[in-house]
Amino acid sequence: MSQPHITLALLGLTALLGSTELLVTAVTIGLIGVAVLTLVGLLMAPLRRLLQGHGLLLAALLLGATLLSVAGLLLQTFSSELFIALALFLPLLLLPCLGLALQRDTTALAGFRPGLLFAALAVLLGLLREGLGNATLLSHADWLFGPAAASWQLSLPSLGGIHLLTLAPGAFILLGVLLAAARHFHHDDTP
Repeated sequence: MSQPHITLALLGLTALLGSTELLVTAVTIGLIGVAVLTLVGLLMAPLRRLLQGHGLLLAALLLGATLLSVAGLLLQTFSSELFIALALFLPLLLLPCLGLALQRDTTALAGFRPGLLFAALAVLLGLLREGLGNATLLSHADWLFGPAAASWQLSLPSLGGIHLLTLAPGAFILLGVLLAAARHFHHDDTP
């Protein structure tokens, strides 16, 4: 776990665990995470030459807060249901933005890889939590794709649904299983 992009992606753990109860909310928080982390990385690149230490952290905080506020306003305009479901978790994406300021990678796309990792983990957790927890997929798809998507919900009656997986402890359990599987298949000897 010593790779910086993994650490940056896991700084958004609270947002990740709280917002991935449904696949639709997971996709949305993933897209917002990719956009915000990439833009913060792009905007921080020229500031690194001018600022150091606490000034750099404050700049990352200001940029992240501004971009997340804009993302929240756009989300509220686009889909009020999604905004209501995700409003609590959007500010928590500031932690990875602060992590970008501390990162050694000073390239303009320093936030893109952690953003993609965050989005992939969000979608995977959302898929597993909704599929195994509610025994459905694409529940509330109309929140993201409009009224035409209201009939897209797939029922998985053979799974039955494990209610624990829709709650925060179930999200921790699934995340632990996913991290253990990734570590097992990565074959890395470092602790």
